[in-house]
Amino acid sequence: MKKTLSVSIIAANYNNGKYLSEFIKSIDSSSVKPYELIIIDDGSTDNSLEVLDNFVELSYLKIIKFVKNKGFAQALNAGIKTATGKYIMRADPDDILLPERIKTQFDFMEINPNVDVLGGNVIYFLDETGHEINISNFPILHKKIKNTYRKGEHGLQHPTAFVKSKIMKKFQYIPDVFPSEDYEIFSQMIKSGYIFANIKTPIYKMRVHRKSSTSNTTLKSIERTFAFRDEIFGTVSCNLEIKFYYNYIRFYRKYQLSKNIIIAHIYLAIAIFCYPSKLLKRLK
Repeated sequence: MKKTLSVSIIAANYNNGKYLSEFIKSIDSSSVKPYELIIIDDGSTDNSLEVLDNFVELSYLKIIKFVKNKGFAQALNAGIKTATGKYIMRADPDDILLPERIKTQFDFMEINPNVDVLGGNVIYFLDETGHEINISNFPILHKKIKNTYRKGEHGLQHPTAFVKSKIMKKFQYIPDVFPSEDYEIFSQMIKSGYIFANIKTPIYKMRVHRKSSTSNTTLKSIERTFAFRDEIFGTVSCNLEIKFYYNYIRFYRKYQLSKNIIIAHIYLAIAIFCYPSKLLKRLK
């Protein structure tokens, strides 16, 4: 029998019915079991609820059903309020947990009680083919993670977040700022003095598809992120900086999605031109 760890996994679902089974099975086939898996269905109009009904036998599965769509932030807030585990783990229902993720993050936090928020690197893979594209390269230590947030960038990959429950419950995701809500909440934690870390090895597989939030990033959402940066850290962002970062994200995702190798590398070159520090970070 698998060991159960005091971990509450929270996933907000909206019309991810085609991916839900694979997501839940990746958790159920993990080397250990979570104390609870809380899936908040945010008023889905696809077959999500029917898919979830197929897993009602899982004793640790809890389903919160919103009759109407309330948005990503409110769904996550409902999950956090419901969670009873020692740690709260984020995950997205269109992704896949690697078998050792739960145990790896739990053990790290138990061995390093000074760390409050833990992330990890991910393997990006194409939805259509399952082909693995590349591996993320998030900073490992708190100082570099903090500096990353101060630059207006993400210091950890949101769905890999593993947070002490007592800390997570002190904060709320801000509604109606999708997809900037995770930058805001983690920057607030950094500003409040909480300690961050990332696990270097990949612990999660992140699906790359055209309907994901990253694939549909807008200039307005990046402007909002930098507005949070200036408000929280007292910086002053310039429009040119914001536009270059936006184009870096846009062309990097085009690179990931492109089926043509030559065109893909043209997109990658443009992305690097827009934000060369990302390339330098990988070369270090």
